[in-house]
Amino acid sequence: MTALYIILGIIAFICLVLLVKVRIDAEYIDGFKLSVSWLFLHFSIYPKTQKEKKPPKPKKEKQEEPAEEKPKKPNIFKTFYENQGMDGVIKLVKDSADAVGLMMRSIKKHFIIEELYLWIVVSSNSDAAQTALQYGEICEDVFPALGFICSNLKVKKYDASIEPDFIGTFSSAQFKTAFSLRPFFLVGAGIR
Repeated sequence: MTALYIILGIIAFICLVLLVKVRIDAEYIDGFKLSVSWLFLHFSIYPKTQKEKKPPKPKKEKQEEPAEEKPKKPNIFKTFYENQGMDGVIKLVKDSADAVGLMMRSIKKHFIIEELYLWIVVSSNSDAAQTALQYGEICEDVFPALGFICSNLKVKKYDASIEPDFIGTFSSAQFKTAFSLRPFFLVGAGIR
């Protein structure tokens, strides 16, 4: 009976840990940065921190032995195609797309965009007319896309600032976003 309580305790602990949000932060201001936070852990994905490299040790000379050729592993997709034919491949692709679509629909409910900020300055080499045209084109592309994201996903804070710079010489863009997801729901969607 004690073993059952220990097993149930471990399962409950794993479920509680999987209910803690994983937060992913991405920004492009001076350079692109990507980091992941979960519980008390914080990982910088990009740019990777440089570790000090130790100088390589001199290698001892070994007697060269003839390398044995390893047999190549068969390509599983080619084998599947040869066994099932084109109809089997099409059915596999269709079933895979349905499974991924179902998984994405269930994840979409639990995917939360915490922050979504966008800053764009439009300029066309001190040409006011060209800057105005580019400003209109960028607004035509950005605002409907931002509206689609905000209406189809849970977005807590968002803002977009697009400004024309009629006397500037170059355009610039910056963004900052943070989104979170509970791993419990990701595992559940994967199991389904």
